[in-house]
Amino acid sequence: MAAPERGADILVVVPVYNHAATLREVVEGVLRHHDRVLVVDDGSTDGGAETLEGLPVDLLQHPRNLGKGAALLSAADWGLQRGMTHMVSIDADGQHDADDLPRFFAAITEYPQALSVGHRDFKQQSIPGSSRFGRQFSNFWLRLQTGSRLKDSQSGFRAYPLLIFQHLNFWTHRYNFEIEVLVRSAWAGLQLRDVDISVYYPPGDERISHFRGFMDNWRLTLLNTHLTLRSIVPWPHRKIIERPMDECARVKTLSVIHPLRSIRQLLQENSSPQRLAVAAGVGVLLGALPLLFCHTLAILFVCGFFRLNKVAAVSSSQLCMPPLVPALCIEVGYFMRNGEFLTELSLETLGYQAVDRLYEWFLGALALGPLSAGAVALIVYLSAARISRETGREKRSSSDEKSLRAARQKWTSRSIGASWQHQSFYLMIRLGGGRAAYALLYPVVFYYLLLPSVRRKCNHYLDRRFPRSGMWMRFRNSYRMTLDLGKVLVDRALVGILGPEQVKVELHGKQELLALLAENKGLILVNAHVGCWQVAMSALGFMETPVNLLMQREEDDIDRHYFEHAGIECPYRIIDPRGYLGGALEMVEVLKRGEVLSVMGDRMLGDDRNGVEVEFMGGRVTMPFSAYKLASATGAPIVVLFSYKTGPDSYELKLYRTIRVPGGLGRGSAVFLPYVREFAETLEDFCAEHPFQFFNFFDMWQDNSFNQTSSVQR
Repeated sequence: MAAPERGADILVVVPVYNHAATLREVVEGVLRHHDRVLVVDDGSTDGGAETLEGLPVDLLQHPRNLGKGAALLSAADWGLQRGMTHMVSIDADGQHDADDLPRFFAAITEYPQALSVGHRDFKQQSIPGSSRFGRQFSNFWLRLQTGSRLKDSQSGFRAYPLLIFQHLNFWTHRYNFEIEVLVRSAWAGLQLRDVDISVYYPPGDERISHFRGFMDNWRLTLLNTHLTLRSIVPWPHRKIIERPMDECARVKTLSVIHPLRSIRQLLQENSSPQRLAVAAGVGVLLGALPLLFCHTLAILFVCGFFRLNKVAAVSSSQLCMPPLVPALCIEVGYFMRNGEFLTELSLETLGYQAVDRLYEWFLGALALGPLSAGAVALIVYLSAARISRETGREKRSSSDEKSLRAARQKWTSRSIGASWQHQSFYLMIRLGGGRAAYALLYPVVFYYLLLPSVRRKCNHYLDRRFPRSGMWMRFRNSYRMTLDLGKVLVDRALVGILGPEQVKVELHGKQELLALLAENKGLILVNAHVGCWQVAMSALGFMETPVNLLMQREEDDIDRHYFEHAGIECPYRIIDPRGYLGGALEMVEVLKRGEVLSVMGDRMLGDDRNGVEVEFMGGRVTMPFSAYKLASATGAPIVVLFSYKTGPDSYELKLYRTIRVPGGLGRGSAVFLPYVREFAETLEDFCAEHPFQFFNFFDMWQDNSFNQTSSVQR
């Protein structure tokens, strides 16, 4: 398909049902960018179509309400009859901004065979919690059913290639149509692409929604059940666009008959040897169980939950196909029950006693399954590791060392785990409080610590804090640190869901803080990724001074801050370091107003030029000096303030050090080195006191080696 000339082959569609108040404004906005507009009135009863009088648009009207899907299908048919190649849909409720239309036109030009979906910016506080959850829930099912990723599969602002409607059939016609069309398009070979857009959600009392909670959710449930079952049926989907031959061939080579070739192909899909081994072990473990007629379904759901490679798991489960593995399990189970092996094969033993054999199969699978899974996982890991080395995945040249170090040092605020896993903890908090969530936390953390990648992230810091630890002590230390992080996240949610009285915070250094604020030069709080600063900050309410946070948050981070759980406005002003000049101008202004500015002193947010190298736990690390530069420019004092957990429901917030930076030090980084070093020494002292509450999971050190004698071991 040739890229369309903008305006000639693109139709902008506005489906509407009882949105008379906003319809004309939306259509006028569209006309500013495009002159071919179709409004589909889906049986409105509020006279919305009459508001379009005088506008150069086409109008289709349904005699009764048939659903949004039906409106889009009518528009597609109308466009195809007039030679259109693409259709952009925009909602009539004013949620979408017509000024984002050029982004879709550009996407159509660059990717004419892709279905482009608007990714709404959900940072604003007015976004309902149900919308946030619904988006994540829908994104999960799309990924499970197609393997494709979208950031906002529920957005109605989209660009459709009309060939979709020429070649595919759909059986839904209401809100659920927008999910079905994504899944069937992905199955048909079309790319699904994100287009960043803005969004406006009016206050709750002004918002008009035609989404019927029970009925539309029931329709979505039926649709997802149908699509999920269809996705695992070994019958080819109808293709509109064929993938390249080498890609198809790659899929066909995955088989237990050719294990090394299959592993080689899976490694090309960005799967590590460790994760392939875990996936293969899960496939064998579940394949050994008597899950009659639902092995594949169980494997898909388990792999989806733990984000394992589904293809590797399903392929390895073929090793457990009858008759060999079930027969072995039955024999072992029979021996466990009777002290002897089953030697008689007859209608009596296999037919009339079938229930007994199923029970023995289950018992035998409990014994043989873990052993077989471990053996297969080990073989897959060793094979995959060897193949990786052969293909040069783990070869590093001296010229690449700098870039590899930078890759190790990259960090993200995005949380571990999937949305429904976080929701499970939130549910436990609502049902049984913090202790119930803690009980769930212990096995979950243990599972994650079985993954070598997670332990590796812990050991960047722990190997320096405990340099003489053996293998089991390293595992124990990793478990304790990850568990403490989990407890902090639970406490953060606990405060938001059940209220701040659930956690007690004791402040050390209150009078000194008040004295520093009385200087009226502002106050810079420098903290680190220790304890739970969100819970501890509640102890600073006595200052009666606005608090500003320099904070970077990933756009699709699923973890919530405590005020999001509570459904309240953020009590702090957030300054994004990715903004203009890294937010420097905003920070200077808040200090000039005598307000409080809180920054992280242990983590770089941006270019390394904004940092300076200091000694920390036997190695060289880069720490930011912007806070000390601000202090020099404004005269604001700096306070090193750390929090730490002291009990199941208690924290302490302690003023560890006050740092005074002289004015007029200039712009060079070297002049701020002594003050950054003070902070690093303070943080090292904290790590000696509370070794498992410094939550560092990335390699912040510049070198790979360190002096064990200079590491903290107290």
